[in-house]
Amino acid sequence: MKVKLHVMDLKKAVFSAVAILATTITFGQRPGEPLTEQEVRDIAATAKESELVMQNSTLMQDGYLYYSEIIADRLLELNPQNPNYNYRKGFLILEIRKDYEGAIPMFQKAVTDTDQNFDMYSHRETSSPPDAYFHLATCYHLNEDIDKAIENYNKFLEISRSKSELRPVTELRLKQCEEAKRQMAAPVNVTLKNMGPSINTKYPEYSPVVSLDGSALYFTARKPWENGETENFRDLATNQYPEDVYVSYLDFDSSWTTPQKLQFCDDERNEASISMSGDERKIYLYQDTVGNGDIFTTDFYHAKFNEIEPLDMKKVNSNDWETHCMMSHNKRRFFFVSDRPGGFGGRDIYVMERKKNGKWTNPKNLGPGINTPYDEDAPFIAIDNRTLYYASNGEKSIGGFDIFKSEMQEDSTWVEGSNLGYPFNSTNDDIFYTTTLDGRRGYMTSYRKDGKGEKDIYEIFNDYLGVKDIAVLKGLIKTVDDKPIPEDFAINVKLVCLNCDEQEERQVFPRLRDGVFMTGLQPCKDYRLEYTNLKDSVTMGEDEFSTECETNYQEIYRELLLDVDKRAIIMIEDTLDLDTVVTGGYPDLEFMHYFAYNKNKLSVKKGDLKKFVKDVEAQLANGRESITISIFSSASNVPTKTYGTNEKLAKIRAENMKYDLVAYFEQFEQYKGKVNIVIVTSEVKGPEYAKDASNKEKYFPYQYVGLKTE
Repeated sequence: MKVKLHVMDLKKAVFSAVAILATTITFGQRPGEPLTEQEVRDIAATAKESELVMQNSTLMQDGYLYYSEIIADRLLELNPQNPNYNYRKGFLILEIRKDYEGAIPMFQKAVTDTDQNFDMYSHRETSSPPDAYFHLATCYHLNEDIDKAIENYNKFLEISRSKSELRPVTELRLKQCEEAKRQMAAPVNVTLKNMGPSINTKYPEYSPVVSLDGSALYFTARKPWENGETENFRDLATNQYPEDVYVSYLDFDSSWTTPQKLQFCDDERNEASISMSGDERKIYLYQDTVGNGDIFTTDFYHAKFNEIEPLDMKKVNSNDWETHCMMSHNKRRFFFVSDRPGGFGGRDIYVMERKKNGKWTNPKNLGPGINTPYDEDAPFIAIDNRTLYYASNGEKSIGGFDIFKSEMQEDSTWVEGSNLGYPFNSTNDDIFYTTTLDGRRGYMTSYRKDGKGEKDIYEIFNDYLGVKDIAVLKGLIKTVDDKPIPEDFAINVKLVCLNCDEQEERQVFPRLRDGVFMTGLQPCKDYRLEYTNLKDSVTMGEDEFSTECETNYQEIYRELLLDVDKRAIIMIEDTLDLDTVVTGGYPDLEFMHYFAYNKNKLSVKKGDLKKFVKDVEAQLANGRESITISIFSSASNVPTKTYGTNEKLAKIRAENMKYDLVAYFEQFEQYKGKVNIVIVTSEVKGPEYAKDASNKEKYFPYQYVGLKTE
């Protein structure tokens, strides 16, 4: 992944107008070994100008760009107006750091004197190659100065040799400039937010993977380890640190916790995040120690993600370059990216389908509606299993990779992908798009003027990409003692569609960190849930429900209590109907909490209530004008000496909730007048007390407080 976003192979990019002869220059004091940084700095300080030109050219040709820049800086000290030296410096800072603003004045000086016969190894050469116009145009393009970009791309075509390898790229860029003009003239309604210093730093952060409910963000970063162990393993081309995978969690105040490096990361190698399973028990990774780069996985067990292993699926990894993948949520399709022969362009997106016997079909190219003669990458399939987001660097991009969207038809073909528009996409690389359940909040990698480093992660809110005609099952399994589900207790949720066109049955596992489970459903269908302990194949409970037929987006919520010792599930009946509908384009939210005996208060800064208020805030931030939160509370018939009557206990539960919600939202000026909180019911429910207070299964489902928005 370390070269994944490059426009072209480095050795083709470096001074491509010149046929470079082999050199016999010795790199350092140790034959066959590269120079150290100190040796390069010593050369820069003491060598003659002719030797500096030779070393700079050799280092650049062999890919040591960081070292080459040290020499280029010295050359500019000797002759700051030299077009040749300015070209070298501009090329290096554009390639290493993508600093197009800093490179523009360098290339402006470089194009004052260009020569087709440019000799990069001659210290007498003061001209720059015609490529300087291409790189100046690139900088203007990235800076969204489209007219100047077009002018300089055309100037490059005018003066460059007909066989220049940059000519086809230039012709593509000109088409992208025209597309940029069209897109910028009709911007889409989208809000982009840099994730800020909790996620983004001066180092590159990229390839975000968000959990379905938006509570966890996995991503890749190239930053130093605190103990300094990665200092000796920096990339010799760019001086960047190895790639590592981090995770951050959404805190109660909508901030992200300090990212933690995952345990499998190695100081000597690159590991980059790609995608993950809905239950967050498997992460897919890119790793480049073998061949051209392949897909790996890591599984969560023994309370951590363990050592990475090559993907255990035949016909995916090959001798070619496999960069990205994602499993559909119904586990029927596996999408991946490869530059193997037989595709439509460079990197293409392929799909494999699971047969009824569990085996996978051969990889199938998604076809010309998705793949172009150029590069496609980073597929992401939404919860509906038919909406595909991906990145394309083709003629319909406005510059570099852009995010595109396609939908699968009934015959399993894909409609032609469409660009998500400006400013969702920029003239820089926009890639690795991933969304939460409803599709209205997403994350991607981009390089923009408000960025912190060479690549940053952005959060995106929109009002036009949400999934449609879909139902979602959201569940929560808690333990009786309120501890995490034991890892060795293999609870499984089996989902069976009773009247789907094709028999549908899938296994859904809860997240080990909090017991949450989620999966997509078809509208207008009947389902059965079976809760099983896989160790002894004992079914601990069953539940049936139906999805509505006329809703745009629907959420079905189930909450269960697990008694580990008794190997039993306490089914919390539908004492409170919280079916989810969509109001004004925003799905209604719901929350349920079941109290232990005599308990009556929660904190908006913790757990599921924290998530509920953050979801309310997200809707308001995304344009919802007002919202009503209804409160429902109950106490069981188990006597309470502390509160006198159960009616009073139920009322206290509702009033505590209202007080805390009002206090929370009133502290924010922007929410005043927009959030209405009402107590709808406060009652005593459940079976008559039979002097059996220890029977938790009997009384627990009637000791609750619930919330629903509308």
